[in-house]
Amino acid sequence: MTAALTALTLLLHGDSVSSSRIEVSGREARVTFTFSMEDLAELARLDLDRDGTVEPEEWTQVLPALFSYLGDRFRIDGCRSEGDPLLVPPATTLKDRRAPVTLRMRYVSAGPLDRLRIRCDLFHEHEGAPRHVAEGPGGRVMVFDRERPEIDGFSAAKPSRAWMVGGSVAAVILAAVLLSRPGSRAAAA
Repeated sequence: MTAALTALTLLLHGDSVSSSRIEVSGREARVTFTFSMEDLAELARLDLDRDGTVEPEEWTQVLPALFSYLGDRFRIDGCRSEGDPLLVPPATTLKDRRAPVTLRMRYVSAGPLDRLRIRCDLFHEHEGAPRHVAEGPGGRVMVFDRERPEIDGFSAAKPSRAWMVGGSVAAVILAAVLLSRPGSRAAAA
């Protein structure tokens, strides 16, 4: 499903596009975000020593501000958010404006996370049409933008293995039936 997320991200690319993957376990959701260097550079001064490269030590100093922004702009109802300071981006040059930068947030709820209500206002202060593409448990892809900043009732449950196997078997049977029908390319060969 990551390939589908990447393809969708490339398809939508034009203005600011960010992406995330949401993993839920019990009372906790871990969200791994991917942003372009260009988008993050518009939020905070990243290159503190102005040498053209953001070193891991500089990332460590600016991460609290970036985590605060993410916690305010990507919200899961009923959860408190905190950044993961252990995932520090590698040294990245500012010239590489499209370089992907990965950050991780943790969202913790008082109770189990069965259904999620997510509000995403990332980069809405920028001009253009910013979009955020999120992949949730089970591979569901959600697109947030100015017109769709919120998704309510997103299931946090992963599909069961039985449903995934059953769906795969049904798809193979359907493909075999369609290919064996008179007039199909496989039947004609």
